[in-house]
Amino acid sequence: MKRKLLTAFLGLSLSCYAQSPYVESFEGDVFPPDGWNVYDNGIGTDFDWKHGDQILFGTPVYEGYHSAYVNLFAPESGTAQDWLVTPVVNIASGMSLQFKSSYLDFGPEGGTCSVRVCPADADPSVLSNYTIVQVVDPLGEIFTDVQVYFPETMEGQDFYIAFVTEINSGEDGNTWIIDNVALVGACPQPYNLAVATTGDSAELSWTAWGETAQWEIEVLPLDAAPTGEGVIVDENTYTVTDLDMGEYRFYVRSICSEALQSSWAGPFYFDILNGFNGVVNYDSEGDSVCDTPLPGAEVIITIGDEQYSVYTDEQGHFNFYNIAAETATVTVNVNAVGFNNVPALVEEFDFAEEDLTLNVCLEQPEAVTDLSITLIPVNQARPGFVANYQLLVKNNGSVAISTATATVQFDDVKLEFDSSPNSYTLNDDIVSFDLMNLAPYSTQYIPVSFSVMPPPENIGGEEISFDSNVTVPENENTPADNSAVLYQTIVNSYDPNDITVHEGEYISMEQAQGYLHYTIRFQNTGTADAVNIRLENILDDNFDWSTFEPLASSHAYTVIRQENELEFKFDNIHLPDSTTDEPGSHGFVTYRVKPLSEVEDGDEFNSIADIYFDFNPAIITNTAHTEIALVGVEQFNTVKFILYPNPVTERLYITSQSGENIIYAEVYDINGKLCFKQDSLQGSIDVQSLNSGFYFIKLTTETTTLNYKFIKK
Repeated sequence: MKRKLLTAFLGLSLSCYAQSPYVESFEGDVFPPDGWNVYDNGIGTDFDWKHGDQILFGTPVYEGYHSAYVNLFAPESGTAQDWLVTPVVNIASGMSLQFKSSYLDFGPEGGTCSVRVCPADADPSVLSNYTIVQVVDPLGEIFTDVQVYFPETMEGQDFYIAFVTEINSGEDGNTWIIDNVALVGACPQPYNLAVATTGDSAELSWTAWGETAQWEIEVLPLDAAPTGEGVIVDENTYTVTDLDMGEYRFYVRSICSEALQSSWAGPFYFDILNGFNGVVNYDSEGDSVCDTPLPGAEVIITIGDEQYSVYTDEQGHFNFYNIAAETATVTVNVNAVGFNNVPALVEEFDFAEEDLTLNVCLEQPEAVTDLSITLIPVNQARPGFVANYQLLVKNNGSVAISTATATVQFDDVKLEFDSSPNSYTLNDDIVSFDLMNLAPYSTQYIPVSFSVMPPPENIGGEEISFDSNVTVPENENTPADNSAVLYQTIVNSYDPNDITVHEGEYISMEQAQGYLHYTIRFQNTGTADAVNIRLENILDDNFDWSTFEPLASSHAYTVIRQENELEFKFDNIHLPDSTTDEPGSHGFVTYRVKPLSEVEDGDEFNSIADIYFDFNPAIITNTAHTEIALVGVEQFNTVKFILYPNPVTERLYITSQSGENIIYAEVYDINGKLCFKQDSLQGSIDVQSLNSGFYFIKLTTETTTLNYKFIKK
C-alpha cells in the first residue's frame, strides 16, 4: 500500500498550509507555546493556565488533540487573576482576534473572562500595563466563535494580547477552555484545506471564518507557477474533473467584496493515480444475456507482482484507483458463489484514454442455496439506554428464496425488546421476522432495538448475548451460517470508536471451522462534518485471508484487500458532527472471515482498527481478542447445538457443533408440560403432532443438559 502511505505523508506534512491564519492551536508538545507566557497576580496560585490533552485527560478541544484551559478556583480571600499572553503582534488595519471558547460544563459561572492588551514597549509581566478590550461570556460544553475587534487607535501598532480570568473569594467558578487562536485580516483567509480524490476527479474543501460568501480557487500541476487568478465559487467545496495522472496543488482565498480579498491559503497538495472501473453481470435465465448485476463478488486484480481484492456493490459496480503508471497489464478474476472456473480477463490499459472500463459477463451459475444471518451491534450497550442493532439476512446463493423467518433470542432479564420498523412477532424472549422474496445474492436489513436494563440487572463489564437464526430451506448447502451468536460487553463509559468480535472472547474448535464476524464502529465527535473517513485493519495471521467477505455498512464505501491489509474508504459522506446531529454522527462496517483450517486449541485472533477522519491523526481502537478454548476452560461451554428450521413445520433438525452425542431429548410446552421424550434422535425429531406455538426442548448429553426454544408453525 505504498500509494496510501505517500498520500498520508503529504496530508500530514503540509497541513500547516491549511492552518495559515492561526496564531496558535496548542498542538505542540510544549506549553506555553514558544513566545507565549503565563502570569498570575500571586493570589490563588494553585491553578494557572494549562495544556489541555484530550487523550490523556479528556480535556475538551475544538479540533486536534490539545487546547488551553484554566480553572476559575476562588481563593480564600481577595481576587485571583490568571493570564495567558501571546507574543508581540502587529495590529493591522481591519484586523481582529478570533478564537474558540467554552466552559467545561454547564456548572457555575462565577468570575469573569476577558481579552486584554499591553503595548509592546511595556513590561508584559506587569499586569497593570494591560487594558480590557472585550469581556468574554463562555457557554458550557459548547465551543463558540469569539471575535474581538480592536479600536482604530491600535491599528499599525505592536501589542501583547492576554486571555485573563478573574474570580473573587466566595464565588463558584468553572473552567475556561480556548482553542484555535487566530489573528485575521478584515477579509479572513480560509483554513482547513482538504481534498478527496475519486478517479480523475478531486473535491476541494475548506473552512471559512465569519460569513464569507465567495472564494477564488486555483488548481495547478505541481510544476506550474501560480497565476493569481482562479475560479470564483459560492460554496466552500469545489469539484475538479478530468484530471490527468500526476501531482497537483491548490490555493484558495476569500472574496469579501469586489475591492477586498484575503491572502491566498495553500498550497495543499494531492495526487491523481490511474485506475479503471467496471460492472460484473451474469446470465440469470440461461439465455446467454448478461442482464443481472452480481453484488458482493470479489474482483481480484493483479498488476505485476501485486494483487488486490475489491468488491462489487449492490449494482455490481467496482472501481480500482491505485495504479501509478501510464500503461499497465491488468489481470482480473471474479470469485463468487455458484461460479466455478471463471476464466481470467487480461487487459492492456493505456491510461491516456478516458473512461476506461472493464465489464465482466459470467455464465448462468450453478444452483446454490445458502442463507446466512448476522446480528450487528450498531452502538454499545449501556445500562439504562437503548441499544440498536441491525439484523442482516443474506442470500449468498444463486437460488431465490420466496419466504424465510429470522429470529433473535435474547436474555429477557437483562434486555427488553424496544422496537423495529419491520413487522414482527414477539414471544417472550424471541422476536421473529417473516421475510419475503430474497433474490439471489441479495441482502435484507432489519433494524432492531433493545432496552438495556439498569443495574443491578446489568453491570459494566458483564456480557449480554443473542442467538439469531434463519429458517433453512430443505436443500441448504451450508446450514452452519444459518445461525449466529453475538456476545456484547456492557459498558458504562462510552467510547464510540471501537471494534467488536461477535463470537466473543472464547470460541470452540467447532466454531473455529466457520466464520468470525467483526464490526468496526466510528463517530465524528468533532465540531464540523467529516468529509472522508478511512479505516485500516490488519487480518490476524491465523485467518485464511482469502475468505474475507464484507457484509454491511452504515454508509456507501469501498474496500481494498491486499493480502491481510484492509482499507475501508467512506468518501464524500460528510458525516455530521455529534454536536449537530448525534444520531447521524455514527457509522460502522461489518465483515466476516474464516480461521485457517490448521488452527488448534489455544490459538488466538487479535484485531485493531485505525480510524482516520479527514486528515486528522488516527484514532486507534481497542483490541478485539478471541481464543479457541482449551478443554476444561471454565469461561466457555464447548457444547452447543444448532436447531433448524426455527420456526419449524414438520421435522426439527439438531446439529452438534462440538461432536457431543445426544442421549435423549424432551419437548415441553409453554406451561412446562412434557409433550414427549425421544431417545436416539439420529439428527432430528418429528414435531408434526405439536400444535402451533412456543416450545422448549431439553437436550441431555453425556456431559451436560442444555435448553433451547423453538416455534412450531
